[in-house]
Amino acid sequence: MIAAVISEDAALRARLETVLKMTVHVDSVLMIPEYPDASSIRSLEATEEQLVAFIDFRRSDRALALAGELNRSCPSVGSVALNVGSSQTDLIAIVRAGICEVLPQPFSDQDVGTAVLNVKGKLTDSNGSAAQGMVYAFLPAKPGAGASTLAVYSALACARLANCRPLLLDFDIRLGTSSFVLKLDSKNSIMDALENAARMDETLWEQLISERNKLDVLGSGPTEFGVRVPSENFQLVLKWSRSRYTSLVVDLAGTMEDFEIATLQQAGLVFLVAGPDLTSLHMARRRMEGLRSLQLQDRVCLVMNRVDKRSGLSMRDIETVLGMPIQITVPADESSIAEAVQGGAGVNPKCALGVQIEVIARKMAGKAPNGANSGAPRPKKQFIEYFSIPQSKGLDPWRL
Repeated sequence: MIAAVISEDAALRARLETVLKMTVHVDSVLMIPEYPDASSIRSLEATEEQLVAFIDFRRSDRALALAGELNRSCPSVGSVALNVGSSQTDLIAIVRAGICEVLPQPFSDQDVGTAVLNVKGKLTDSNGSAAQGMVYAFLPAKPGAGASTLAVYSALACARLANCRPLLLDFDIRLGTSSFVLKLDSKNSIMDALENAARMDETLWEQLISERNKLDVLGSGPTEFGVRVPSENFQLVLKWSRSRYTSLVVDLAGTMEDFEIATLQQAGLVFLVAGPDLTSLHMARRRMEGLRSLQLQDRVCLVMNRVDKRSGLSMRDIETVLGMPIQITVPADESSIAEAVQGGAGVNPKCALGVQIEVIARKMAGKAPNGANSGAPRPKKQFIEYFSIPQSKGLDPWRL
């Protein structure tokens, strides 16, 4: 394991560097005097070691943004917060940002060592491997926007395009449709996984999942409006899934309950699905306000669904209303959907609807057209370049 200290306070950096090198004996230490940008953070994905990042929260806005980006883009990085406020709002914010540990003020050398050990334990699953899966969440602007349909068929297309088997999680436990759409005949569903989340193992997992055209599925269950599932169960299922799949497609109902917010916080990309009607646009605008309050706006891909020539507003007008660009436009094509549902398979990739579904799938499969990000500025210094020379190891109870 390696460590990083991110703080503008030179004295704090020096003290933590001494403790981490001399007492905790981590393999290597990064000293970072300023909050890095997202491009630099993502360069950590190339590292093969777990990393614990100590983040100074005296600049809370930048620290929260950094912690959220680490939680989203770098599953092999665990964050430890320093100088955190004591209000309930402060504590809720750092939990939502994915912080693993909080150091007390003042902290001792033992507090630092304990935090590092706890982070290592949280990053490592029962098989000793770090979670790696990227989460792609489909969020409707309002019920009936078509997010579930796009989630299912985009997941099927992703399974066909990707070099690995993705997983579809139907987290819409009230009105999920994935099992019906995919003609799944399994007696098990997402509800069974949630009920057994705390005792999940490989044998049980294999009994719960269904398979359709190289796509693993935890499909929708029977409608049970009175059932209350603890938020922790959703997170246990998501954590288990991320440790076993590189790509996870999660269909959300849009209720914005605690488990949905926690899922969105872990998502690498949020597909916000809206229609061109005024009600849907109004709700999409409200959704974006909520996502901005969670500092998730940079992860949103706006999908305009069921667009036809009779839509009253132009795409430019819609973008003005929403205050953000439309990235994907999906045409209305009920006949192709009906054909796919009847066969329990994917949408024909050659039809207009199928072409746009493949655009979504390529974003998840990592096959976006070349040059899609060519306009992004190159960071002045890569995050990995901050590595110091590895320290020699001695026998110590804190050795990692």
